[in-house]
Amino acid sequence: MTEVMVSHAQNFEDVMLARALKNTREGFYVDIGAWDPNVETVTRYFYERGWRGINVEPAATYHQMLQTCRPRDINLRVAAGKENGRSALTLIDGTGMSTLDANVAQNQQRHGFAHRQVEVEVRTLNAIFAEHAPAQVHFLKVDCEGTEADVINAFDLHRYRPWIILVESVDPSSRLDTYADWEPHLLASGYRFVYFDGLNRFYIASEHEDLAEHFRVPPNVFDDFTVARFGGYPVYAPQPSPAQKPFVQRIWRSVRDASRSLKKPSNL
Repeated sequence: MTEVMVSHAQNFEDVMLARALKNTREGFYVDIGAWDPNVETVTRYFYERGWRGINVEPAATYHQMLQTCRPRDINLRVAAGKENGRSALTLIDGTGMSTLDANVAQNQQRHGFAHRQVEVEVRTLNAIFAEHAPAQVHFLKVDCEGTEADVINAFDLHRYRPWIILVESVDPSSRLDTYADWEPHLLASGYRFVYFDGLNRFYIASEHEDLAEHFRVPPNVFDDFTVARFGGYPVYAPQPSPAQKPFVQRIWRSVRDASRSLKKPSNL
C-alpha cells in the first residue's frame, strides 16, 4: 500500500515539492523564515523522511522550538538580509509575521497584533550558504515578510544553485503581488518561473529543467495526501497563542458537533 503523505504546509507547498523531488533521498533544504517546526511548515515532511537543512529564524521562541524539534538541522537565530550586520526586528508574538521591514510592521500593528522590537544579527544568503550549505541544495524557501527583494537580489545565483526556489510573492494583508522587485534577478540568473499557488511563486534552475513537468497542475487527488491538524483546529487557520488554544479548540468542537448534528437523520 502506498504511504499517504501528510502535508504540514500552509498552502500545500510541500505537496508540490514532494511531487517534484520524490526520487531524492537524504535531500537538503534551506528555509528562510522557518517559524514553527510543526505548524504551517514547508519542511517537516522532508525532515521526517530523513532530509536535513538550514532553518533561518530570528525569533528566539521559534528558534528554540527548531533546536528541540530539528536536532539534525542547522538552526540559525539570525535574519536574512542584503548585507551582514545587525538590525531592528519587529517581533509579532505568536505569528510568523515578524519582520525587518518597518512598513510591514506598521501595517500589522494597525491590525491589532501585539509587537515589540529587538535587535538581531543579519546575514546574507551568500554568507549562510558559504558557511553551512552543501554543494546540492534541493530547494530554497524564502518568506521574510516584506524583505524578499533584499534577500534575493543580494544572492549570487551563479555560484549557488538551489534546484527549486519558492518565494512568498503576495502581501498577506493587501493581497497585492510583490515579486516585481526580485523576480528579474532570478530570471537573469537562469531560473524559470513554473508555478504560482496563489501565495508563492516557484522557480526551477535551468540545469534541472526536467522538474518543470511536475508543476503543470496544482495539488490534487492523485498526489495522495492528507492535511495535518493541530489541537483540533486546521493547520491553515490563524494559529493561537498557548493561552488561546482552549478557547479555539472549543470553537472548533462546536463547529464540528453542529456539522455532525445536521447529518443525523430526522425523527420526524
